[in-house]
Amino acid sequence: MEKNEIDHKPKSFFDSQATKDMEQHLNVHSNWTITQKLALTARMLAAEEHESALAGQITARGELQNTMWTAKFGLGLDEIKASDFILVDDDLNVISGSGMPNPSNRFHLWIYRSRSDVSCIVHTHPPHVS
Repeated sequence: MEKNEIDHKPKSFFDSQATKDMEQHLNVHSNWTITQKLALTARMLAAEEHESALAGQITARGELQNTMWTAKFGLGLDEIKASDFILVDDDLNVISGSGMPNPSNRFHLWIYRSRSDVSCIVHTHPPHVS
């Protein structure tokens, strides 16, 4: 191989390597609950200024069929704690936790219903796009 030639590896090589590295270094099999992971995601997004007041939502598919975890209404991404997430059904009725769900998250339920491969939805307003 000449000096100027680039060794091209398939995308699967890099995917495999990254997955192996993350499993080794990031403890991806931690015992964190789904609500703890969602709260961490919210804080990370807030640190990158992905919100303006209430303009950002994160949800995750619930363990029960036709349910999802969502933060209670009225909190910004920078305020959300794991205990602020509520489990709601298809009609946004609270199953677990207390508080009002954000009515604008209803479309997340439609996505979960039609896409079984989706387990989490992040909707934000990035500062350099909005």
